[in-house]
Amino acid sequence: MNPGFPPDDDRYHESVSSPAGKVFIIFLIYSSSILFFLFFSILVTSIGFSVKIPITSYHFLIIVPFTLAFVIISCFIFPYRSKVSGTVIILSLWVSSFYFSLDISKHFFDISYDGQAYHQEALIQLDRGWNPFFEQLNGFKANHMDRWLNTYSKGVWIYEAIIFKVTNDIESAKLFHIWLMIAAFFFTLSFLSRFDKLPFILIFLISVLVAFNPVSIYQSLSFYLDGQLMSLMVILIVILGLIYMESKHYYYILLVMTIAVLVNVKLTAGIYTLIIMSGYMVILWMKNKLFQLRKVFIFASAAFIIGFLLFGWNPYITNTIYRGNPLYPALGTDRSDYTVPQFPANFSGKNSVFLLFYSIFSRSDNVRGADKSAYLKIPFTVSKDELKAFTDTNAKQGGFGPLFGGSILLSFLIILWALVTLWRGVRWPQYNKNLKERQQGGEYDETLTTIGMPLFCLAVILVTCLINPASSLARFIPQMWLFPIFAFFLACHSNYKPIRIFGYLIVFALIFNNILIGITYYKYNLAITNLYNSRLEKMAAASKQDPIKFYFGGFKSSNTIRFDKFGINYEIIENKEDCNNGQRILPHSIILKCTSK
Repeated sequence: MNPGFPPDDDRYHESVSSPAGKVFIIFLIYSSSILFFLFFSILVTSIGFSVKIPITSYHFLIIVPFTLAFVIISCFIFPYRSKVSGTVIILSLWVSSFYFSLDISKHFFDISYDGQAYHQEALIQLDRGWNPFFEQLNGFKANHMDRWLNTYSKGVWIYEAIIFKVTNDIESAKLFHIWLMIAAFFFTLSFLSRFDKLPFILIFLISVLVAFNPVSIYQSLSFYLDGQLMSLMVILIVILGLIYMESKHYYYILLVMTIAVLVNVKLTAGIYTLIIMSGYMVILWMKNKLFQLRKVFIFASAAFIIGFLLFGWNPYITNTIYRGNPLYPALGTDRSDYTVPQFPANFSGKNSVFLLFYSIFSRSDNVRGADKSAYLKIPFTVSKDELKAFTDTNAKQGGFGPLFGGSILLSFLIILWALVTLWRGVRWPQYNKNLKERQQGGEYDETLTTIGMPLFCLAVILVTCLINPASSLARFIPQMWLFPIFAFFLACHSNYKPIRIFGYLIVFALIFNNILIGITYYKYNLAITNLYNSRLEKMAAASKQDPIKFYFGGFKSSNTIRFDKFGINYEIIENKEDCNNGQRILPHSIILKCTSK
């Protein structure tokens, strides 16, 4: 089954009047409005920081009307007949998905280490008036999280802090994980809908797989950033696909917004984006799409300038000024070594190829340390114990799920078929009986394109993963999830039924893989949130007469907010050794409840 090419520019304007075309426009503008909200949030805040205006509640009141204006203008840009009904439908989707994401987020506690330590600390500091463009926090003020707060990317923290400022509920600020997953889903759905030979059920399933990927799922109730990184990379790739099909100014504006936001999610995001954009421009050059190439280069350059120099003044410029390296602490003379504390013994000193192999084919687990080891397993096997790794936000081995390794094996069988097909066509064309007829009809060149381009995309994905020295952690390379999905599209072009079957098996395996991860993650987080609620209520009742002593460690700021919300009367013990008979308030928590001797 060939997925079929979308209509060209002349036919496109006719096709959008059809029901499918209207749906494409609705989905595209709706998902673009979510992207605009993020972009404009960082833009308004960055301009404010530059003139020493901190984050306020008025930021939200400015951003929302501009988002409304963006939706209205978008409806007039596209040839959609009923502008009013289109605007109403899109705004209804926008508001309902916003409150849906917010409502889910505020009902779950983020119990992850990084989430409670420096992510929430950053939001609290921004809420209190911290201006990262001009102020470097000290250890005392930042609860000893100053190194991370001063040097890490601020984009996500900015739009999360705006929501925190408006709602006065820090947990609700997690909504962007879910909201961006929804945006990535509708971006992908609107893009794939243009392939006329793909069944809608398949378009829907692929869109679900791309948007609701493992890393996004098991970080969706936390303040971790990797899931949002993945969602924005998916959106970037979709926008590049739209530009490839149709050089429309609207898509270039989306490209600028996506890149500017994306490079301010994490320090690695800029590197990933540069590799993806370089690979894409090579494709445009090879296809002789020089007009699009020039425009992509111009708009992408503008986006990088906005992203690095305005949105990313802190950390990229401030890191260069104060530490001599824009990517500090990932790079530099006293850089943080992320590998040693995250790796088991048999990962020590290994290269990124070895680590990526283990990331894919090992048993899903969360082991680390000199006395622990990761183990390979038989593909397509699942054990109940390995699913426990997905109760956490950071599965350290096999983090893409228990069935991902099997999907990669099927992907390589498809790639092997594609390489043989491509090599035969290029190396031995004289042995192809119908070559001349196919060349005259353009079918030969189309075959080389439909096989060669996905192979090149697969190579780009691998490069972005292998460049990371901690490639065994799925959350550091979430884009690897796209590898078998690109392989599926490659299989669609095969005339061999077994290859197409391999493609469908990949889709079904990944769907089941994500169901297992989702059930495990959400079931655990529901249970731990209920447990924490119960214990907080009990501590509130027990502390009415006398305050309870607690050692909070690095979780002080995030959890004192929770304690205050529940009305707990508490006393902070600063040093762990002064906490007598300390008992963890939750499994694996560093917060200790101190009791008398």
